[in-house]
Amino acid sequence: MSWNYLKYLHVYAQHSHHQETFIVGNRGALVELRNLIDKALVDGTSIGDFFPSDEEGYQLHIGIVEDEEIFNALEMPYTEQFGEINHHNYFANLTNDPKAPYSPVILFPDDDEKEE
Repeated sequence: MSWNYLKYLHVYAQHSHHQETFIVGNRGALVELRNLIDKALVDGTSIGDFFPSDEEGYQLHIGIVEDEEIFNALEMPYTEQFGEINHHNYFANLTNDPKAPYSPVILFPDDDEKEE
């Protein structure tokens, strides 16, 4: 592993409501995460590249939401689904329901263009 050269970061989502979530990483990753949060606070969004311990890289998207209605329309971040009906307090990720919670990807429509 390239512990001193790569930004290793694990982001663990909640399994269900009221459970803890964790962000853990090496120093380089946590500093980069802080920088990306600062950038998102200024620019609205930011993207960083990180690695889990298996070195399969991924992009982390960070965005600020200024509108409560938009925030409430986002799907919940839980990894467990609580039934077939998509309520705003449960994650079901339905795409055929116009009133369904939406993926947070809707907050990042232009990120590919910004990164080029």
